[in-house]
Amino acid sequence: MRPLVFSSLIFLLAGAALAADPSIDTLSAKSVNRQVSVRFTMAHAFDREETIKGLQSGVPTTLTYVVEIFRDRPRWFDEGIARTRIEVIATFNSLTREYLLNYRRDHKLVRSETFSDLATLQKAMTTVDEPNLFDIGKRPPYKLKVRVKADLMRGWLLYFIPWEFSTRWKAARVASPPEPAAR
Repeated sequence: MRPLVFSSLIFLLAGAALAADPSIDTLSAKSVNRQVSVRFTMAHAFDREETIKGLQSGVPTTLTYVVEIFRDRPRWFDEGIARTRIEVIATFNSLTREYLLNYRRDHKLVRSETFSDLATLQKAMTTVDEPNLFDIGKRPPYKLKVRVKADLMRGWLLYFIPWEFSTRWKAARVASPPEPAAR
């Protein structure tokens, strides 16, 4: 009896280890007219079965993205310029069989949408396109970088302590449009 329980436990732990950890997949930042636009996607956010089950049971599921812009200074401390927090919250309504998505930036509601398809909802939750997110003033954009990380609610420790998981930071240099050629 004990070998069966032990082998079942090892099988479950191995299955959990095979699932890929969520990560920021693509990140790009572009400066136009002293405004920086940021676009990124997150991969493997819904690979765990518990996340899908929690969402479909009506529990609000939140993905929180922390986006920072900073001046990269090699061999010295980076100069932080601005930081914003983007929350994407989805809730399933079992009566209408629809998902409500609330998109907030710095605790202010930006938009609300409803989805009837889970795959479309997942794409909307893991793809962020923020035009004119940061104002860089007179700073040269080629010296700036943007970094992003995501905080995901994962589960409960001892059934009452929420346990959060964060992705690693992903950074990208701010691209600026090419200067017009002199005639």
